[in-house]
Amino acid sequence: MTTNTRENPAPTTPDTVPAGCQWFTDPDGALCLAPGCMARIQDPEAQCLCDTLAARLDRLTETLRDLEERQKYADVWWHALSSVVRDHPDERAILAETRARTGADPRPHPRTT
Repeated sequence: MTTNTRENPAPTTPDTVPAGCQWFTDPDGALCLAPGCMARIQDPEAQCLCDTLAARLDRLTETLRDLEERQKYADVWWHALSSVVRDHPDERAILAETRARTGADPRPHPRTT
């Protein structure tokens, strides 16, 4: 087993160094990895429970996918509701009541640049 030093560091990539862990050189010159998770702080031989960048990216990608699906669903509802209000004989009264309740104007505003 080779001891890793500043001159001969352990090979790592962003995916193999867990988030929260830090490299440091001990007084004897050995390159050491300070664990960022409680499991390894309490027991250096324990499996590291920190996330890798790839795992974090996978979770964020899944969250983004879920949010995009929710937005599609909300858009369908918004367009359907807008169409119903627009086609309703009391459209003006509905929009006036909406403005009164929310303090907002639901009509699109022209962009100013």
